[in-house]
Amino acid sequence: MNTLTEDQNILKVVKEYFNPAKVLNIKRFGSGHINDTYIVEFKEIKYILQKINDYVFQSPIGVMYNVELITEYIRNRVIYEGENYRNATLTLVRSKLNQNFVIVNDEYWRCYTWIDGKTYETTSDPEVFYEAGKAVGKFQHLLEGFHTRCLTDNIKNFHNTPYRYETFRDVVKIDDLDRASECKKEIEFIKKRANKMSVITDALAEKRIPRRVVHNDTKLNNIIFSKDSKEALCLIDLDTAMKGSLVYDYGDALRLGASTAAEDEVDLSKVNINMDLVRAFTKGFLETIKEVIEKEEVKLLISGYYIMTLELGMRFLTDYLGGDQYFALNNYQKRTRPKINLERARNQLKLVEEIEKHYDELENIIKETLNELGYEI
Repeated sequence: MNTLTEDQNILKVVKEYFNPAKVLNIKRFGSGHINDTYIVEFKEIKYILQKINDYVFQSPIGVMYNVELITEYIRNRVIYEGENYRNATLTLVRSKLNQNFVIVNDEYWRCYTWIDGKTYETTSDPEVFYEAGKAVGKFQHLLEGFHTRCLTDNIKNFHNTPYRYETFRDVVKIDDLDRASECKKEIEFIKKRANKMSVITDALAEKRIPRRVVHNDTKLNNIIFSKDSKEALCLIDLDTAMKGSLVYDYGDALRLGASTAAEDEVDLSKVNINMDLVRAFTKGFLETIKEVIEKEEVKLLISGYYIMTLELGMRFLTDYLGGDQYFALNNYQKRTRPKINLERARNQLKLVEEIEKHYDELENIIKETLNELGYEI
């Protein structure tokens, strides 16, 4: 077996799921910030083996509880509608002891079947982003009727933006690492927008919008596309799936996918909004969700875009000030870009400015798209 000699621990994990004598290769896979992921290759099939980051997810068992509930619900819903369930969602592989995760050397691991498709890190193709919008909308459509009280909150206050703001203020005040002095402009930028932080949380608390199952990480590379076309198949990486508002998923997808620059681009003149991509995603999203989405949710879609961008900029800055704990730096980043979380924060706050400048245009895209679909809400 050709495997990773740097981590013999992987072999112990593999034995919990497979006969290691049959494994041809194990290799690292993906570029996620949070979990370590590997491909396990056999002669005719592949699997995904993934270590759950128990610093970020302090209850990996709760994560797997949510993942299993959500994937089973989606699969059963697709079967009920007479559609092909095989690539409709992630499929967990159970261990030799029939568990949906294993613990090896005090680390939590899980395994999925391989979905034979492709992913995009970025795209400038409206057709691809239209399909992404359909995938995010379909996720919501398929989970309509799911009882959100069944889900655990695996990251407390994940999109509680007012709470995130209070945490940010505390970290700025403490400033253990003496980093706040180089971030004065960014700190003031966020503080000036404090009165906007609760627009979505207030709507949820006042029950003006429903609590739904929310993916919470709808970046483009969390969508699997067909190998042979631009068709989107399903969303992956369900670890942050919890109850919340669908406007979070709409907004987070645009935050990264419709930006004209990468999330860590340091030349802020390159950070703008690709309106063609916004239109394409919005069309795909609303096409698949128009029978589900409520009027008050429609009104808050662009607020979702704005709040998700502001919140993540604030989180990047909070993490930088606090020592890069959540968005941890790998060894290469430590050597070459030790301030990458500050750079990401500046990038996202520039995007907030762009959303503010184009807010009316973005709102008009929602209205025009609904009109095109012949749907009044």
